[in-house]
Amino acid sequence: MIGAVAVGMISFYGTNTWNWNMNPATTDFSFEAETGAINETVTLDVDLSVGGINVIFVDNESLLYKIDIEVQNTTLETDGDPAVTFTSNTIRLDYTAAGVNITLGSGVNYTLNVHTTTGGISAVIGAGAHVGDVTLDTTTGGVSLIFTDDAVLLGNTTFDVSATTGGINIVVDLPTGAGGSIECAAGVGAVDITATGWTEITANHYETTNYDTASQTLTIVAQTTTGGINAIII
Repeated sequence: MIGAVAVGMISFYGTNTWNWNMNPATTDFSFEAETGAINETVTLDVDLSVGGINVIFVDNESLLYKIDIEVQNTTLETDGDPAVTFTSNTIRLDYTAAGVNITLGSGVNYTLNVHTTTGGISAVIGAGAHVGDVTLDTTTGGVSLIFTDDAVLLGNTTFDVSATTGGINIVVDLPTGAGGSIECAAGVGAVDITATGWTEITANHYETTNYDTASQTLTIVAQTTTGGINAIII
């Protein structure tokens, strides 16, 4: 699976990899819900203190979410079981330490707000995905974002990708006709952007020629304090 974060370990993209202690026994949890009569945009809101988070989409109109969580038993003893809630059109997971795999369906529109303090984040937004704004943020760790042109953007959309200490990898295949902008900033680390056919605004900022006139746009902002950024725009 491209860009997957293995459940049960903390994955850092780029040059850093921290493995969480694999010796303690773990317990698996699974949460699943169907779309039902939902006809409004749904927000995925995930906040982990420690752990890897993987988000993918599948072409399944009845699936609202399937969330698989692996937790060390020592964590369960101190922090209790994880829980996933769905209220006010928000899927919510807030927990201390876990490996999390999230699968979202194709029957509703989503926005994503995913954060981990220590750990890696991977999001593959492909066939079946209908997405608006996306925020992927880690304090110590790496972020991988893949967006394919068979996903559906909702209006003028912003992807905000950030890491305080860690690398960022982005691959985007912009849908035909959409305008695009990508701007990256790294305090300590290199920025490498490949955006064939896009206009260079600055060394770290590229736009399509129709960005200011297109009826639909994707704006990508990526920043890290310490770490490199690699972005490929197709």
